[in-house]
Amino acid sequence: FLCLAIAAQAQNPFDTFKQFSATIVMSPMPAGREGGGMKVYRSGDKMRTSMPGGAAYMIMDLDQHTNYMVMSASMCMQMTPQPQQNPFSQARNATVERSSAGTDTVDGHPCKVENLTVTPQNGEPHKMKVWEAQDLKGFPIKIESQTSRGPVTIEYKDISFSEPEASLFTHPDNCRQMPTMPAPH
Repeated sequence: FLCLAIAAQAQNPFDTFKQFSATIVMSPMPAGREGGGMKVYRSGDKMRTSMPGGAAYMIMDLDQHTNYMVMSASMCMQMTPQPQQNPFSQARNATVERSSAGTDTVDGHPCKVENLTVTPQNGEPHKMKVWEAQDLKGFPIKIESQTSRGPVTIEYKDISFSEPEASLFTHPDNCRQMPTMPAPH
């Protein structure tokens, strides 16, 4: 039993995929982001998420725990991220406990469904239900989790495992450090 628990903790579905691109569809969509999906790219320790409308985007350095919000070539802010907003950054160096929740099909992909508890180093445990597409190497194509604002579902569509262009992960040199906001209690 102990060996099983260790093996289950070692397999982190969010830290397995070091390069991909996909479209994220969240429901409910956060205020101001209605109107479809956001494009996400990952290459190694860097992730980029486009904002609806296409002009603004966020670059996350998962290793440095830094976010860059780029609104335009002349407007860029550097921020310390809120890790619970992104399961790929939240699960980094975390303990992951898994239990089977059966099987399902999402968008034509046969999935193994699991209940996960992700506990970041020095962080609070976060429970989620994850659909891992068996025809996409176990990629977590659907995630349901509870947030302070209620239940949220994230779906990944149009998934590609090709290496994203390196230029997608650059930000303007003029990024200003934003003051750290206190965490809401």
